[in-house]
Amino acid sequence: MPDKLHKHASLRVVREYNRRLQRTMRLISVQVFADIREAINLMQIYSISQLPVLDGDRVVGSLDERALLERLSGTPLDLHGCVALFMQPPLPALEEDVAAEDALRLLRGGSTGVVITRAGVPVGMLTAADVIAYKVYGGQVEYEI
Repeated sequence: MPDKLHKHASLRVVREYNRRLQRTMRLISVQVFADIREAINLMQIYSISQLPVLDGDRVVGSLDERALLERLSGTPLDLHGCVALFMQPPLPALEEDVAAEDALRLLRGGSTGVVITRAGVPVGMLTAADVIAYKVYGGQVEYEI
């Protein structure tokens, strides 16, 4: 039988579960004009492969290890450049009160993550790994993943 996610679970429920599991109490992100070394440092410290890029409280892009790896091909990575030079388009964003099923559709459609917002302000991020952890360790079974 296919894995399922509780049909009434909101993004807030899934995010809160993963917060407790990972003990991460804030959105890990980087500002658009931060030094790329700061972003790489955050990715290593938190063992994450991607970061939302913010301009204040507005999501303006994303940074992932694949984009950095592509930049390494054939040329040395300029570790003094700002994040804006390396960022990709922003990840999709959903308000935290929407059904988790909406995020699952985006993840199934190829998005590597979904930024979770509260009144338009980014407060968290959801990845396929978060959904899997919720399913395996926390959620009830009702909706197919």
